[in-house]
Amino acid sequence: MLLKKLPLLIYSLVTPCMALAQNNSVETATDKLIDSFLTCDAQFFQQLAKNQTTFKQFFDLATIDNVAYIPVENVQKKDKNSVVFKEPIHYKGLTITGYQNIFIETPFYGQYYYWGFTLNDNLDKTKQTFNKLNWMPYTSKTYVANTQIYDRTNKTNDWQANPYAIDGVIPRQGTVEKSLYLEPITNNQTRIVCSIQGDITKEILYTNRPDMKPIYENIEAKRQEKINALKLKKQKEVEQQQNQPSQPNTDNKINENDKIMERKSK
Repeated sequence: MLLKKLPLLIYSLVTPCMALAQNNSVETATDKLIDSFLTCDAQFFQQLAKNQTTFKQFFDLATIDNVAYIPVENVQKKDKNSVVFKEPIHYKGLTITGYQNIFIETPFYGQYYYWGFTLNDNLDKTKQTFNKLNWMPYTSKTYVANTQIYDRTNKTNDWQANPYAIDGVIPRQGTVEKSLYLEPITNNQTRIVCSIQGDITKEILYTNRPDMKPIYENIEAKRQEKINALKLKKQKEVEQQQNQPSQPNTDNKINENDKIMERKSK
């Protein structure tokens, strides 16, 4: 009887330890993920790829090459550029509930990319948790940190600190800016997002945002489809006009009849 009870006793002792180790493993993976996100570069997407099995309990993942990313329905539409997590991620007392990926394209002022998290925590608590970052006021309610600038004309080809990040001032031509933003959504909800914006080449974009390569290629493909459809429509309109039977010119006949009637009257 003692021998039968012993394996059960061992199992009852080992099972909680296994669960604790598993929880610690998940916590370590999620902590590393959020820490990598704060750098606002490709490290975040590399971390997603390294621990896909762990992260799939929180959100769906898409993969490309050696990186993974959190897909949204449409990065260019306000009501479709975010997802709510299957279950929240807990990070140092914060509750992270969703992800957002935004792309804004302008004809004259460059491109603007934002990606980051929504939290069920107020601004003060979130800011205090990320207190290792040097948060600076950006607007009356928004804070900014890790502001950097990349000058494409500079031969060093490296990101530099940018102490002149000012709300409402767009990056000058030939430069790209990168920052981390913290802002309230409601009294008890906060958004923390990275941004890369300005005169961005595909090389710079894909180096920092490898997830945008398939997304942007899809955007360009749809844009080309619209252009081709418009060209085809115009071509058909021209062909229809060319195929229409020409109307006889009755102006000359009318003029001749007028002259005949005029002579008769005389």
